[in-house]
Amino acid sequence: MEAGHIGGGPAASAAGTGRRMTTDFYNLLLTDCALALILLGLFWYVSRVSRGVRGIASWGAGHFIYSLGAAMLDGTATGLERAGSATATVVVAAIGGILACGGLAVLAGATIKFVQQRPLRRTEWMLVPAFVALSLLAWLAGDAIDGQGAAMSLAELAMLAVMLWQLRQLDTPPLRVPARLVMLGCMVLAFLYGRDLLHAFTGRYGPNDAWVNVDLSTWYLINFCMLMLTSFRAAESLRQTAMLDPLTGTLNRRGLFARLDPDLERLTREGHLAVIALDLDHFKRVNDRYGHEIGDLVLQKLSDTIRSQTREHDVFARTGGEEFVIVVTGPDAHNAHHLAERIRVSLSTMRLDPPAPPVRVTSSLGVAMSNRSMPLSMLMRGADEALYTAKRAGRDCVVTHTL
Repeated sequence: MEAGHIGGGPAASAAGTGRRMTTDFYNLLLTDCALALILLGLFWYVSRVSRGVRGIASWGAGHFIYSLGAAMLDGTATGLERAGSATATVVVAAIGGILACGGLAVLAGATIKFVQQRPLRRTEWMLVPAFVALSLLAWLAGDAIDGQGAAMSLAELAMLAVMLWQLRQLDTPPLRVPARLVMLGCMVLAFLYGRDLLHAFTGRYGPNDAWVNVDLSTWYLINFCMLMLTSFRAAESLRQTAMLDPLTGTLNRRGLFARLDPDLERLTREGHLAVIALDLDHFKRVNDRYGHEIGDLVLQKLSDTIRSQTREHDVFARTGGEEFVIVVTGPDAHNAHHLAERIRVSLSTMRLDPPAPPVRVTSSLGVAMSNRSMPLSMLMRGADEALYTAKRAGRDCVVTHTL
């Protein structure tokens, strides 16, 4: 029984003396490449409208390169072999194998980037030369189609292993269902390609029309689910963006309460909350003298300075033009007035990076603390009252109210 695969990339190889490849089968290879090109454009478009979601464009590129290389190996090289062009067969099969293996490496890397949402590390970039080396070894071995088929099947199995390992981490709604469907598709393909590898090693790498539709359908399922995963990732990214202040990158008021909400009841019950309200002194003068562009730089530098003073579980938000709030959580909430003083001193010595003018700003801070359970809303009102007291006291100071 003859092996082979097609769909989303690879097509069933028809190599070897006496192996059949019908015109319909060759047209299927061309159609597969055309669909892969359309998917490339679709994934590129989705990556443009889903800014901040990594791995989408590279998935489309890897998928197309893989499809093109597999079609050259399984279609063009086979036709050349049947025509008796031995040298051309070796060259085209090698180029097809290199493209297919390289595309598979890009697909593996795209999966890592998408799941982890980070750039690839140096060791992960080594997937590309490692996969391509499989095809080069087959070329050096002089086995044109069966050897390249074995190299491609090995690369496919390695790529599927990477996908399965990475996608298992997407285990929260709404990502879980499409991720599990992709994993199911990967297991189906692993069975098919493992079978192809066995046949390649035994010199029987060729078309198996019975598996063509399974292979095609599985790859289209995987691509459809990848688009679903992208849409969910993009929606989450937009939700997060809606909670951030675009100028400073800090949370806005909505983001402040969303961030606190899961733990707010516990923190309130334990009395582990304090609020610091901060306002820049005479900020309008900065805008009037230096312009709004410099004013924006001041706010960005201020945000960076405050973040450097707070802990990871403290919540920092911009609530107005030059108004900010820090919610101190945990046992250290009782030392919030010390944090406020450190922030005041840091801001008074803050300077913009050249060539910006040496703008000097000061700030007024109000702190609200409690030794008992106290709702966040009351603490925020208390911090605002303490802030107004600080401004009336001459600014550039910290005033603490214990409720």
